Amino acid sequence: GGHLVQQLINKEIDTDEIPSITVNEKIESDIKQIATGTYSPLDRFMNHDELRLVLDKNELRDGTNWTMPIILQLNQLDIIESINNKRIALISKKTGQLFAVINIDKIEELKDIKKIAKDWFGTDNRKHPGVKQFIDSGSYILSGKPFLIEKNKPISIPNYELTPTQTRTMFSLNQWQNIIGFHTRNVPHRAHEYIQKKALIDTNSDAIFISPVTGVKKRGDFLSNPIVECYGALIREGIYKPYSAIIGAFNTYSRYCGPREAVFTAICRKNFGCNSFIVGRDHTGVGDFYSANASKKIFENIDLGM
Repeated sequence: GGHLVQQLINKEIDTDEIPSITVNEKIESDIKQIATGTYSPLDRFMNHDELRLVLDKNELRDGTNWTMPIILQLNQLDIIESINNKRIALISKKTGQLFAVINIDKIEELKDIKKIAKDWFGTDNRKHPGVKQFIDSGSYILSGKPFLIEKNKPISIPNYELTPTQTRTMFSLNQWQNIIGFHTRNVPHRAHEYIQKKALIDTNSDAIFISPVTGVKKRGDFLSNPIVECYGALIREGIYKPYSAIIGAFNTYSRYCGPREAVFTAICRKNFGCNSFIVGRDHTGVGDFYSANASKKIFENIDLGM
């Protein structure tokens, strides 16, 4: 909750005046979520000191509880193109469109990349998909504030992808005061249905906010459209009555870092307007890298006010 970061621009950007680099869908996704407030109060890509603060103390600079590094990694070629500029334009690798600009704070080399991986994911084993992605993405990070060009913002699933401003408005218009957030990267099954309905009853909430991950997937993950369509079918069948339910596709990607990501997914849903959150078995885990209860235990030490 609280104040939402809003870093949106509507004017055209002249790429002849500032240099540009092409970035992948994951960076696109992070920029969108920073700029539209899903990561509030975070308003930037982290520098090395901020990264270490998150990994060592689970905090942002202002003391806010936070567990997930949000960094923009670069390779050497990108560095050469951008090092002498304070502002850089970002081109989407997927669409070829200019979709954002970043006011650069600094560019730093990660000299302790294996230690960072161990502290972030609990392992530096490259068989872990998050570790592999992190190590392969480059040993330099660019910190600074991104600003999203609103008309070119990436959309994963039209009509279902909502911003925190939109969901809060919808909750308010429906006079919903107690909303449960449910993070998922799978199609629903009977156990999900049971857990969701029991949570609604136990908390006497007004509605459940079903928030499927609809960004980049790894091999073996469910595709986004089937997840959304299955939940749409459940809602049309009245499964959640007398409680309400709404789908809000979350254009993000899984880091598969278990406990850290469980807290992060809760923080994001709090920004969407939820005051309760369901933590699943091995929530945001992968393989056997985390114990089944690890993502529940971390909440014993971190109070999000949910």
